[in-house]
Amino acid sequence: MFRLWRIGTSYVWRVLFPAFTLLIAAVNPSDCSAQSAATSFHTIVAPKSGEDFANPCEYELRILSDHKRIHGLLVVFERGPELQHFYEEPEIAAFAREHDLGLLMPMGCPAKDHGDIDVDPNRGLGRALLAAVDQLSGIADHPELKTAPLIVLGFSGAGALAGRLVGFAPDRIEAAILSHGGQAPPLNLDTISLSGAALKIPELILVGGKDEVVGTEVAYSYFSKYWRLGAPWLFATQNDAGHFCNEDATDLILAWLATILENPGPKEASGGVNRGYYAFFRKKQTGSFDHGHLPLTEAVDLKYARLSEVPPKDAVPGGWLPSKDIALSWERFAKLPDHHATVKP
Repeated sequence: MFRLWRIGTSYVWRVLFPAFTLLIAAVNPSDCSAQSAATSFHTIVAPKSGEDFANPCEYELRILSDHKRIHGLLVVFERGPELQHFYEEPEIAAFAREHDLGLLMPMGCPAKDHGDIDVDPNRGLGRALLAAVDQLSGIADHPELKTAPLIVLGFSGAGALAGRLVGFAPDRIEAAILSHGGQAPPLNLDTISLSGAALKIPELILVGGKDEVVGTEVAYSYFSKYWRLGAPWLFATQNDAGHFCNEDATDLILAWLATILENPGPKEASGGVNRGYYAFFRKKQTGSFDHGHLPLTEAVDLKYARLSEVPPKDAVPGGWLPSKDIALSWERFAKLPDHHATVKP
């Protein structure tokens, strides 16, 4: 049995008080219109009796425009320096500003008996996340955060947490992105249970064809189970990727999220949508295996068809593509070379 240990190290700073603010420059000098600076706020949430996190959890909120109402929060769980880099990408800030989103990063929160997080939100991290948002709404003087929808993005073990948060708080989660998500049994993706309103929340599931840690098959089984129930999800494979975070997926993530945000409300892929395409691909085994001894597969012969068209033969479903642009981005993502071959975090 394997366990997905937390990658990387925590921030060098620690929160000494429940809240403080820090001004971060976010202005492009060459931009004559000079966007307003991003303001950062911090808070901590301590565990309650019976909850499984060893120390108070730390949360950073970034607000890209002080004078506008925040329509939602993009929650990116910290998993080491590379995901921190993704969180700080200019494209992420520009997207958040365009869609009036705040950025929230939960940090630390190791379980009591091991170095990784407890991915069951019922054991503390679900309550802590919502409590942090509530606290930050007062600290930042943005009361709308108390009810703002959340987009949760988690890599590796945090992906297994993000998937479970959809069922934990379906009234607050607008979308979920599971990047190379997985955890040791019995808390892998295949034991996530969703029903009712949770089935209408869009999910983007990202895997790597060379990921020998969590693999491709458990994630696909998770996708397939709920796709058959009408969940508006998309499954995307980067064939050349190992167990790394989602910098290569930035374009796909933002294109997909833009469509979700521009068309709010419950969604059903099977019969509940009247636009876009269905994705299909053929699985090709690579000859390698993941830590659970399941075969790794690549996505080949990618195709997409309009909702009314007959599915291609000898292909498996890949989910719902809301637009032609997302369909093309999904195809490109499969063929992207893994940038880690030449660039290390």
